[in-house]
Amino acid sequence: MNSFFFSNIKWYVLLNICFVSVTFPSSAEQSEVNKNLTLQENNNVSASGGSKDILSSNEPLPINDRILSLLALVQDASKISSDKTEDVLSQLEKISANFNAAEHYLIFFIHALIAHNLHQDAEAITWLEKTLALRDKIPAKQLNLPDFSKAHLIFAKSFASLGDFEQAFNYKKKYIQSGYRYFDETRIVKTQELNKVYETDHKIRQNELLANQNKIKRLKIIAAENKQVSQQRNIIILFITVMVFFILLLRQIKVRKKLKYLAKTDSLTHLYNRRTLFEKGTEAVERAKNEKQSLSVILLDVDFFKNINDNYGHDIGDKVIKIIAELGSETMRSRDLFARLGGEEFAGLLPGVGCDEAKAIAERLREKVANKDLSELNISQQLTVSIGVACLDQDDKSFDDLLNAADIAMYYAKENGRNLVCQFTEQTQKNTG
Repeated sequence: MNSFFFSNIKWYVLLNICFVSVTFPSSAEQSEVNKNLTLQENNNVSASGGSKDILSSNEPLPINDRILSLLALVQDASKISSDKTEDVLSQLEKISANFNAAEHYLIFFIHALIAHNLHQDAEAITWLEKTLALRDKIPAKQLNLPDFSKAHLIFAKSFASLGDFEQAFNYKKKYIQSGYRYFDETRIVKTQELNKVYETDHKIRQNELLANQNKIKRLKIIAAENKQVSQQRNIIILFITVMVFFILLLRQIKVRKKLKYLAKTDSLTHLYNRRTLFEKGTEAVERAKNEKQSLSVILLDVDFFKNINDNYGHDIGDKVIKIIAELGSETMRSRDLFARLGGEEFAGLLPGVGCDEAKAIAERLREKVANKDLSELNISQQLTVSIGVACLDQDDKSFDDLLNAADIAMYYAKENGRNLVCQFTEQTQKNTG
């Protein structure tokens, strides 16, 4: 009964050991993980030995690279070379005085692995027991690493080979617990690394988001500035258009005024022309008839004007015409109208003036012309005019009739020696007829 019980325990322990061997990483992989964790967690610690500060900080002790390489070589049974292993071990033992507890632990573990691989399990257990004395000097965090916790697995295998299944089961259990702790610590480290990566990625995304928001703000500012510039440009264009339109309008008004002025005035003397004279004269006659007021018309012609043009030229003739216009405008009252009919003929419209007063005004004009000094024009002959005067008799006469009567009186003055003022009467009409 007892034999059967121990036999079942033996097979149970062996199966568990095989299961653990498959489940946990290989020695080479564990060695690599051990090396990476050691280098990452203690980059600034010397490989020559630990210190009290390192132990008190519970950080992994540094491991000599040659020890890690030898451990990886010994764990790979297919590549193990006894001579090469002994040679490396002897070299390491020469410098073992400088090793820390973790490095001594691994040296003892390597001896145990070599003995176990050579099926010298009792010797392997002896070497492994030496590692137990060092465990208190090694940080617990480092003891959970595969390179260190695998000592429990070799303990279990060696005790199982020697038939001590209870000890094999206990050390197998310790190995599994170390494996769980190792995986928990690794998971925590990975989680922290992932958190850092996530936080970094989150910050990067936040920075990108802020950059995009700033870019959007800049684009909005640029769009607002472009809109403002466009509005200002449109306002300027509108203002320029309005100004151009206003200038064109003013020019058009000025041109229209100029055309109206030119249509009403004589271009040489700037007096009213024939057309304006007849418009104003017709209105004045109708108003005089309605208001029962006097109205007189004078008609003036320059004597021998053809001789002036022929002897002195048309430029001098134009200047003489301008002189007559100035003298006529000076003689007329402010409400009178003095116009050029054409050529050397001028007419004056005198509202509210009777025949005697009109004849006196015409006489003053004739005297001014006769007394005008023309030496500046190099004209030696005297300048004279013949003037005819006609008055409205409050009958059915029109302005044309009144102007025609003044014309008859003027021709009567020319026929009677020129440089005269004659008033229209029936006698003058008969004599000119």
